[in-house]
Amino acid sequence: METIKTYEEFETAVKQDLMILIAKTKTCVVCKPLTDKLLDFMKGYESIPVYQVYLEDVSLFSGQHLVFTVPTILVFSEGREILRESRFIDFAKVERLFQIYLND
Repeated sequence: METIKTYEEFETAVKQDLMILIAKTKTCVVCKPLTDKLLDFMKGYESIPVYQVYLEDVSLFSGQHLVFTVPTILVFSEGREILRESRFIDFAKVERLFQIYLND
């Protein structure tokens, strides 16, 4: 998993066909176990890049993408947000979305 440190890095990464990003804070106690669960889940989708962004480091991200609660998982396709899950992440929904995109 790659850490996005500037908003410009995000703008470059988001242009990919499909990518997933977890927005979190350094003090969030739920973020660490959820990140581990996300990484385990993504082992089945190694072709899809995974990124993390700490909102303290890239504060512009929070305002531009209306992320006001953590953890939030965002899935992007060619620069457009196609899925957002916050707090209670439904990985089955993420999996269904990946199946649709990867089977097209």
